[in-house]
Amino acid sequence: MFKRLIYDEWTSVVPIIAFVLTFIVFLVLLVRALLMRRERADHLSKLPLEESTTTNQNEHAR
Repeated sequence: MFKRLIYDEWTSVVPIIAFVLTFIVFLVLLVRALLMRRERADHLSKLPLEESTTTNQNEHAR
């Protein structure tokens, strides 16, 4: 009866564990994004992707 649940080779279990972990991470990120407050989402959407060129020049001058 339990022959289908018992794995003789551990290599057949690794892909299942990897899939479950990936799925759990995806669900956590999805729930976190869906429950994010509107103000936080607006703030994150307005963040710049790159720093201004004057800031980069000042860092290189040091």
